[in-house]
Amino acid sequence: MNDELIVQRLREAMAEESRRHRLDTGAAATALADRAAVGPRRRRDRVAIATALVGAAAAAGVYAVVSARHDVTPPAAASCGPVVRGPLPQWARAGFTPPDQPVPHVVSAGGQIVAILFVDLRVHPAAGTNNKILWSARDGGGTGPLVIRATLRGAGTGVTRTVDNGPGPSIIDLPAAGCWHLELGWGAHHDTLELAYAP
Repeated sequence: MNDELIVQRLREAMAEESRRHRLDTGAAATALADRAAVGPRRRRDRVAIATALVGAAAAAGVYAVVSARHDVTPPAAASCGPVVRGPLPQWARAGFTPPDQPVPHVVSAGGQIVAILFVDLRVHPAAGTNNKILWSARDGGGTGPLVIRATLRGAGTGVTRTVDNGPGPSIIDLPAAGCWHLELGWGAHHDTLELAYAP
């Protein structure tokens, strides 16, 4: 079997495994089944080609799996509350078109409020961006401010932030990277959730 045919088989195996969001190194190895009749140097060359293409298939497969999931959290949030990247709860969809579009958000522990994230939260936002969070309460928010008491997990650091007009648009900056536990109070309501801030 010539090198061109081997490369073609490996590319086909790579494409198939990427479409299925998995990688089976056996599929690529099948393309080298007859390599025993080839000289040592040519075998090494073909193994190098196979290794490179299998590595590319692995990267493509991992990317496909991450892209296909709706509940993926960024690395900074791996040990924090999950950021859902899917449709918002029915009661939080006002103003979104289409209403069932995927939107990064975190639902509170008690399900009374949701933090809708417009960016990946950072202690030092990139130029031209800010830590914009839209708070949507199940009951519409009631009256009075939204008071946020945030505690950094593992450090005990605590800060308070206030959204004067109650649940709605806000910019919430926090002083350190990590997982923040937020105690939320608005009107007669109280709930909690966790948000991760990257450096």
